[in-house]
Amino acid sequence: MSCRPSPPVFGPPRRHGTQRGAAVILALLTVALVAGIAAAAVGDLGVAMDQVMGRHDQAQARLLARGAVDWARNVLAEDARTNSVDHLGESWAVKVPPTPVEEGEVSGELQDLSGRININNLVQVDGASLFEVEQFRRLLAIVGVGEGDALNLTSALLDWLDADDTPRLPGGAESSWYEAQTPIRRPANGPLLAVSELAQVRGFTPDLVARLSPFVAALPADSKINVNTAPAEVLAAAIPGLSLDAARLLIVQRSRAWFKDLPDFKARLPSQDLNPDTNRLATTSRHFLATGRARFGVSMVRMEVLLDREQRWPTIVWQKLL
Repeated sequence: MSCRPSPPVFGPPRRHGTQRGAAVILALLTVALVAGIAAAAVGDLGVAMDQVMGRHDQAQARLLARGAVDWARNVLAEDARTNSVDHLGESWAVKVPPTPVEEGEVSGELQDLSGRININNLVQVDGASLFEVEQFRRLLAIVGVGEGDALNLTSALLDWLDADDTPRLPGGAESSWYEAQTPIRRPANGPLLAVSELAQVRGFTPDLVARLSPFVAALPADSKINVNTAPAEVLAAAIPGLSLDAARLLIVQRSRAWFKDLPDFKARLPSQDLNPDTNRLATTSRHFLATGRARFGVSMVRMEVLLDREQRWPTIVWQKLL
């Protein structure tokens, strides 16, 4: 009898290897997913921490800048207590260079705006001030504006400042003119808050505004010009008949010995025929621009504050962060 080999036995396929491979892949995918979520969470946490630190640094920088402004107010208050004349040789006129503090630095300065022509003086409660208008035209001539253009520019500025909507001639402009421009705008029909607003007025180009900016200010109306701090261009515009060269000589004399009072100023004019309106002049200053700059950590802040020293302690007219 011959022996035959047993036939192979077929059964269900073995799946253990396949299942183990799928489990490994699933585990790897799960690990990758968890790792991705963790990385995203860590990244979000880092961004959140950066934002928190940035806000913290910015808040600290603001405090430092405000501290510089408060220091300036103290300097002005002490100056008012100790003397009655303001000039550029006093301590308030010295710029504070960047001074290191913990994790940052702070600096600041004071600018006397009372030594400039106040644009808002052009329009008084009872209408345009002829003296202020002529003074502004003289300043325009000093910075290189022709007589005809100066007349048009002054009319446009008066229309911007006055409360009515009737354009002056020649060169005036009210809402009907501004609404036809691109972009459309409307005249303020009130005082300027900043000299930069001149760029919105008909005819005042950026170049002209830049030329005027060192000599003009936007202050509450009825301010006076301090002859001890006014540049030569302002003195020449404020005093009819005073040439720019003569005004520059006055500045040189003033640097050696400031004007003690208005009679002293009048006595040192180059000609006794000059008759300045002393009601619009002074040897003291009321309005100052305080600038505080600060860096803390990754943040930098610049703060500007307009101070009014009508009383001994200067009050804040406005403030802004830049």
